Amino acid sequence: MRKTGARTLVFDQELKPVQQRNLEEILSAKVVDRTRLILDIFAQRARTREGQLQVEMAQLSYSLPRITAAFGRFEQQTGGIGTRGPGERKLEVDRRRVRDRMAHLQKQIEKISRERVIQRHVRRSVPVPQVALVGYTNAGKSTLLNALLNLSAGAPKAAAHRVYADDKLFATLDPTTRRVRLPSGRVILFSDTVGFIRHLPTQLVAAFRATLEEIANADLLLVVVDASDSAWEDQEKTVIELLRQLKIDQLPRLTAYNKMDCLPLKQRDFFSRLEGALISAETGKGIKELMTGVENRLAGQWVEKDLMFSYSEGAQLARLHENMDVLSQEMTDQGIRVRVRTHPATLAQWLANKPE
Repeated sequence: MRKTGARTLVFDQELKPVQQRNLEEILSAKVVDRTRLILDIFAQRARTREGQLQVEMAQLSYSLPRITAAFGRFEQQTGGIGTRGPGERKLEVDRRRVRDRMAHLQKQIEKISRERVIQRHVRRSVPVPQVALVGYTNAGKSTLLNALLNLSAGAPKAAAHRVYADDKLFATLDPTTRRVRLPSGRVILFSDTVGFIRHLPTQLVAAFRATLEEIANADLLLVVVDASDSAWEDQEKTVIELLRQLKIDQLPRLTAYNKMDCLPLKQRDFFSRLEGALISAETGKGIKELMTGVENRLAGQWVEKDLMFSYSEGAQLARLHENMDVLSQEMTDQGIRVRVRTHPATLAQWLANKPE
């Protein structure tokens, strides 16, 4: 420490409050553990009100058990038997302030969470399947979503709907959903989500549950892997393990190995033999094939059903053609019989919203 002149030490693991305090006393330097570092990064990245509330909540949850350590030197200052010293009163005040602030934040977060439930209900009222982009932080999920928008709507139109993307950890904290038109013309929803990381702090899992709920409501998970990272296998395993912990690992999923433009030819050949799609979100290479793969994976879940329409329901029938594959259409005495092929969620939404 004296030779390097370092004033801060960062540990790649979570430390207990007492461990952190003892290390700071022994080393005479600031000690930052893995959780604190990730929380600090999140605090710098938070842009929306929801993200800021969630990060502050996680920071307070982390700091609460450490307040005693911060003011430990006052703990023995008592005024006599059975009395409370000024240090003990200060600790209680500090802890109460933190708990009060956490309770206030919790109410605001719950309000936003209820609004998100309503937003999801509105989205689900429209017969459109949803795909969630998941992956290790900085794997290129936001860049991929922008590439999908470019191919779907063309660069000029997509520019107005672009999401923030940057080459840094946790550039995206809040879920962002965009409509993307597949090669067949069918429209689906893509949701960008917060990036995962090894040993994701429990405070963040709790605080960002609204973001993670977007994943749980998806019809398909598109796992984005940074193929150019030497630790890509461990990162992919981390993502799958976190999906298992969130109890959504059984959802259908497709893997996209991103950043092929950074790979030598030999490595490209290796990834091309894996089950998944090899793409470059930056250059757009392989994006069209990926969109076809997404559609095929969704189509594997589709079902067929006969629907009846009266001759006065022309508008509803036209809307049906926009959202489902119409296999046959027959005029009968009772009305128009249509056999469709579509995703179960789309069919359920249609039947729930079809006028009686």
